[in-house]
Amino acid sequence: MKKCFLRVVIASIVLCLPTISCTQHGAKKPVRVQDYQGTIRVACVGDSITYGHGITNRLKGCYPAQLGQMLGDQWEVRNFGVSAATMLKQGDLPYWKQQAFKDVLAYNPNVVIIKLGTNDTKPQNWRFKDEFARDYLDMIDQFSKLPAQPRIWICYPVPAFGDRWGINEFVIKNEVIPIISQVARKKRVPIINLYQLLSGKPKYFPDDIHPDAEGAFLIAKEIYKTLTGTQFMGVYKEPPLPQVLIIGDSISIGYFEPTQKLLEGKADVVHNPGNAAHTANGLQKLTQWLGDTQWDVIHFNHGLHDLKYIDEKGKNIVVEKGKQQIPIEDYEINLEAIVTRLKATGAKLIFATTTPVPDGTGIRVKGDAEKYNRVALQVMNRHGIAIDDLYSFALPRLGDIQRPKNVHFTPQGSELLAEQVANSILKALEER
Repeated sequence: MKKCFLRVVIASIVLCLPTISCTQHGAKKPVRVQDYQGTIRVACVGDSITYGHGITNRLKGCYPAQLGQMLGDQWEVRNFGVSAATMLKQGDLPYWKQQAFKDVLAYNPNVVIIKLGTNDTKPQNWRFKDEFARDYLDMIDQFSKLPAQPRIWICYPVPAFGDRWGINEFVIKNEVIPIISQVARKKRVPIINLYQLLSGKPKYFPDDIHPDAEGAFLIAKEIYKTLTGTQFMGVYKEPPLPQVLIIGDSISIGYFEPTQKLLEGKADVVHNPGNAAHTANGLQKLTQWLGDTQWDVIHFNHGLHDLKYIDEKGKNIVVEKGKQQIPIEDYEINLEAIVTRLKATGAKLIFATTTPVPDGTGIRVKGDAEKYNRVALQVMNRHGIAIDDLYSFALPRLGDIQRPKNVHFTPQGSELLAEQVANSILKALEER
């Protein structure tokens, strides 16, 4: 899983260090903004509840994102939540061994919010319960040694309203919380009581374990009060749906509407106006297609128009009498430029491989899609772009889903492609 960032402001190159030590503030006192130069860095350490599992627009609905919106421009809040992570070093997914732990140490935060313990209650983990306090104390020590000398708050886990995935409410309430209390006393760090905050409020837990976006709002509001010493007076607003752009030719036009229906209520999906055609056309019109929308995911393809044959006037012509519209070496150059431009948007990118060309189309050669895909994959691999391999998906079932002697698909074929595309988009949204 990837981290959820709230982009607030770009921090100064000067490290934000408190002008007086955090111990002088008093452990329970709110953060004094005037004691910091530049942006105050807040690290939210936790499991799937911090990460925002199950929240439709996790990037904007997870509690760290909502907290960042509440705190404003002088604060930068980053989400270092890892789904299924444990505090226990001998747990089945120790936070200690995740990239997120390395990342949060490198971030050198001024404030650390720790919310771990829920996954530790699973039977395979809680058999190491005698090590829970020691591991928690060690994590606090790790953060305390950072150059920024961060203020640290630790959270009680939220309640569990059902037995799911082995998570145990009895253990949360009667064993984990008392141990966290002992840790807090020993280290003299303050506690944020999220358990009490959400007790008796199962309506915010659709799956009994993970708060929804409104539940995350309540968590953010409580942490805001802790950090600032004031109540957040705003009201909950449903986070907007993720914005997804599909760029492609007539193949994507065919699967666009069924993809849109499959993602209804999960994402707003739009297609570039008309047919994206070849890569040179894409480069020319990309700025127009992107507009001023902040895209969360961009699913894109060029290929079938690049490899087709045209005459001197640019019109389709039989292979024997024409030349390929975009030679493969230019295709690579154009794709490189397109990817560079798309990466600048900050969106999660997915390249869809070009679907197979059958025999008998007249203006295309069977096998060319595979050649162009090889080049495209080289470009995407250089940039770490996710692949939606529609070529491999379609190839074994071409006789059932593609029209005879035609690159286009039957309505049923387009619906099958849509299922593949929708799954790729959902995966990308979850990874952001």
